[in-house]
Amino acid sequence: MKLLCGLILGPALLFGALPTSAQEDLRIEGDWTHTASGMTFPERLGNALRTRIHSYDAEQLDVSAGYSLRQGGELGFVTLYVYPAMPARDCEKSFDEIARNIAQSNVDVKLVAQDRWPSPSGRTPEVAYHARFGMIGKLDGKEQPLTSESYLFCPAGGTWLVAARGTWARSAKLESAFAELLHSLQWPPELDNAADSTGKD
Repeated sequence: MKLLCGLILGPALLFGALPTSAQEDLRIEGDWTHTASGMTFPERLGNALRTRIHSYDAEQLDVSAGYSLRQGGELGFVTLYVYPAMPARDCEKSFDEIARNIAQSNVDVKLVAQDRWPSPSGRTPEVAYHARFGMIGKLDGKEQPLTSESYLFCPAGGTWLVAARGTWARSAKLESAFAELLHSLQWPPELDNAADSTGKD
């Protein structure tokens, strides 16, 4: 999976690289629906504008949607992922692997906060995994201190995973905007129903 602004790491890099030939940017105008899961990624959602739809496999099962988010003159980038779950890997271990990959792939990474978040729509509390990091990296062509948010939700049934990554200048306060973008999407029940109280598959 390619990088967005050198920072956005997706499931293909986190859980095993896929051949470049299997990946492609999809040329989409208007809202786009991920057929396999029923998830729709709108072209625009409030102050967020979709910048990219990317498929990491030929079947378009493993996909991401990138958004630029502007609020109060501040700019952030958010990438949303829907991809197949891996057998025999629970949600907590998957999130730990995401956190390790972030620490290994960026400069001066510090864990700022780690807690439990609600399901993607916000309907079920404390069933997803969330962490906030501080780091040094490039954003909009400028190297600077950054804030990065990571989110992972494992729906009931263990068929899909839902992940999100947000990045913005550390001086910006886009944490609430990141959560609002996630909750404002129309998540199908298959991607929003909690597996159990621990968030595991």
